[in-house]
Amino acid sequence: MNLKELNEKLASKKQEMADLVAKVQLEARAFTEEEDKLFNNLEADIKSINSTMEKINACRKLTEENAGENTNTESKTSEERDLEEKELEKRELEDFGKYIRNEVLEERAGEVQFKKGTNGAIVPSTIANKIIFTAYNVSPILQKVTQYNCKGKISIPVYGKDDSGNDITVSYAEDFTSLTEKAGKFSSVDLEDYLIGALAKLGNSLINNTDIDLANIVINIMADYIRMFLEKEILVGTTGKITGCKGITKIYEVATAAITYDDLVKTKNKVIQAYRKGSCWVMNQDTATAVELIKDSDGKPMFLPDPTGEFDGKVLGYPVYVSDAMPGIAAGNRPIIFGNFSGIALKRTKDLEIQILRELYATQHATGIVAWLQADADVENVQKLSALDIKAATAGNN
Repeated sequence: MNLKELNEKLASKKQEMADLVAKVQLEARAFTEEEDKLFNNLEADIKSINSTMEKINACRKLTEENAGENTNTESKTSEERDLEEKELEKRELEDFGKYIRNEVLEERAGEVQFKKGTNGAIVPSTIANKIIFTAYNVSPILQKVTQYNCKGKISIPVYGKDDSGNDITVSYAEDFTSLTEKAGKFSSVDLEDYLIGALAKLGNSLINNTDIDLANIVINIMADYIRMFLEKEILVGTTGKITGCKGITKIYEVATAAITYDDLVKTKNKVIQAYRKGSCWVMNQDTATAVELIKDSDGKPMFLPDPTGEFDGKVLGYPVYVSDAMPGIAAGNRPIIFGNFSGIALKRTKDLEIQILRELYATQHATGIVAWLQADADVENVQKLSALDIKAATAGNN
């Protein structure tokens, strides 16, 4: 592994550690045992990579000195490595823009160029991660979910009551008296690798304009496509593919499409107080409008505007996030989800593949850009989420 690849791996580990810390700070809680173990592993990996890079630089220095060459190569400080990484990322963004424009890329010693993958060209991880992290940063839903970055199927163990309602019991005991044996059961949430493709088209007039930052335009476009898709799959899901919030079991069902103050209270209370910290409401704009018009028994609106502008407002003390992915208020729909989205497990592979489609859209004077990734999402902790469902219309109501 050369210095370029080590730099990419180091950047990835640092970003993963930063995301983990940001998530814990956002939820104002302590590290879980699993998160603590992950942090320690990341810290050890970062130290190991830094040590390896220092040894490589030291080896270069000794080799050059033994060859009689005058060199200033030394083990770099962390500030120097950070500066080097920023310069590397800047060059890679420039190369990415040139690659889209079909320009010849400059060969640089020791740097990995765009490689051919199964679905197209694999961009350096600094750019691929920038697309993914940009998508996460613009969506509160994607920011809050529990992320697993790995390849292949994973099974997350879940403990709960068994089919007869039995669970572990804690009670008073007496000498020589046996405890009553009761226990729940372990199940699992299985996450697969579903292949996902995001397609964007850019006009060649835009591409050929050398005055624009093409690389960042493409990154933001692809990130928005990925955000919209992943957010929709997490909230609504697709039968036979990503389950997402379809796996919610705490459901409050209403008979009509007229949602009331009481309905929202009962939906919220499906999530016990211990799990409500960091929770939010999710609904589309039309549903949010209907909720804004709801008043409590004293005639006061239950919807309070958010002066920070981060969310539309608050209902019953919890912020409202508006998502176009959510269905509207209608029979058979689930227009409102409430809870802490850390109860959703999102697994994705670390490798993002990009393919440039030059010929397919040539007659449209356009270039297609496809991003491929693999992901899956399901409810990991059923106690953290609830939903308001509207009963489906019956034949007698038609």
